[in-house]
Amino acid sequence: MTNRETNTESGATNREKYSKEHPIASTRRAVLGGLSVTAAGSVMVGSVAGGKRRDATTPTLEGPITDGVPQTSAVHDIEEYGYTESEYLISGDAQPLGPPNPYPIDEREAPPRANAKYKTRLLVYRPKHRRDFNGTALIEWPNVSTGRDSPVAWINTFDYAMREGYAVVIASAQKVGVDDSPTDQDLRTGNPERYGDLHHPGDVYSYDIFSQAIRAIKTRPRPKPDPMAGFNVKHVIATGMSQSAQYLRYYLNEIQETHGLVDGFLPFATTHTPEEPADQRDDLVPVLWVVSEDEADRVRRSDSGLFKLWEVTGTSHINYWLMAWAGAMDVRDFEGDDPGWDPLEAGQYGERADADYGDCQGNYFPMRYAYKSGLSHVNEWVKRNEEPPAAPRIERDVASDGTVEVVTDEYGNAKGGLRLPPIDVPVAFYDARSCDSYGQTFRLEESELERLYPTHKAYVAKIREATEAAVDDGYLLPADADALLARAEASSIGK
Repeated sequence: MTNRETNTESGATNREKYSKEHPIASTRRAVLGGLSVTAAGSVMVGSVAGGKRRDATTPTLEGPITDGVPQTSAVHDIEEYGYTESEYLISGDAQPLGPPNPYPIDEREAPPRANAKYKTRLLVYRPKHRRDFNGTALIEWPNVSTGRDSPVAWINTFDYAMREGYAVVIASAQKVGVDDSPTDQDLRTGNPERYGDLHHPGDVYSYDIFSQAIRAIKTRPRPKPDPMAGFNVKHVIATGMSQSAQYLRYYLNEIQETHGLVDGFLPFATTHTPEEPADQRDDLVPVLWVVSEDEADRVRRSDSGLFKLWEVTGTSHINYWLMAWAGAMDVRDFEGDDPGWDPLEAGQYGERADADYGDCQGNYFPMRYAYKSGLSHVNEWVKRNEEPPAAPRIERDVASDGTVEVVTDEYGNAKGGLRLPPIDVPVAFYDARSCDSYGQTFRLEESELERLYPTHKAYVAKIREATEAAVDDGYLLPADADALLARAEASSIGK
């Protein structure tokens, strides 16, 4: 294992303080579902001036902003990967292309027809040197359910993305994250000196703002200043989690065919609406939708055309790694303290005897491994037309009254699904559906661990075998297999 991989998962934590003072969620509607912070509305696509949708325009850019620390920027070290972090302000005229809340769409309200001016921001991560760029830009529609931009995909994929030379762009596409947070954590309110002139006209314009952000990094000639420093962006993958994945669903179904700017989509999780991902188009560009076990008792969709679905066994809607990273980010952004990012603590999967288990302390299952593998596969899909491997669905029982229950094994973990080593070589029960989407982890009793793994060598051997199988199946990247194996070797299981 390289030093870089060791650093990625090694190092005090602010999770306990954060979870008390800045909870990520209190209810599913408020947690990564967007319903509590996004107005219900009505605008159908095509309802622009003259009743006709037009191509996105290229925005005006300012920057990079060099003083201070950008809000929601990385809490981990990007220098060790040879990366830069730059912040730009983008502005222009946006079209009203869709509903302010795509779940559900209320068609009774009259849509606005006029374009509107906006000013928002981009956070750009890219290699310092052109030779290290792999040609793909990952652009994220950040989740705003907590009243601020939350770059969930970036949080779960950053080490892989930088190791492999992606550019990563966080586009503040929605009004809540820019200037209308109910918790005063939007960019303009949170840092008026830095973001005081930002303005978002409303989420009916968010789809076109997102398209304009893509044009700023992909099309030529590029605006000046160029956020990509002349790098040739050959492919763009769009990503977002839960609430923002729902906006991406609408974008793909209704905007992509006209604007044609995205080469592949990688949405994570769902908001439990019946439309997603059931009505997701499969005829335009590759789509890999990765969902947690928490959504698996509601989501049902077969792979078809350019669409694939992964249901990841053991995972909750909000994983512990995300909780810890977001907590560190908030400590820095709103308390002015060192973020104290500790990837060793944040990345545990239940192997540590001294961790906090149960009592809504979070789901430790390493969902990030599936996110990173998913990104790798979508990149190969758009570049070389190599499809991701299909994954089994999580097993379900449907009662006579229509109630759906996930089928579980003797430890309480779900059967079926995309299975990573901590499920097939169990040390814990991963509760995916409790604690307002946080989930919980219950470590197996020591007597059960001793029965399963009479020696440490036996446990490590089983983990090694499971990681090799997961790599062969295409569900686990080799670097993550090494990191997982290193955690197993450092554990006391079987000793």
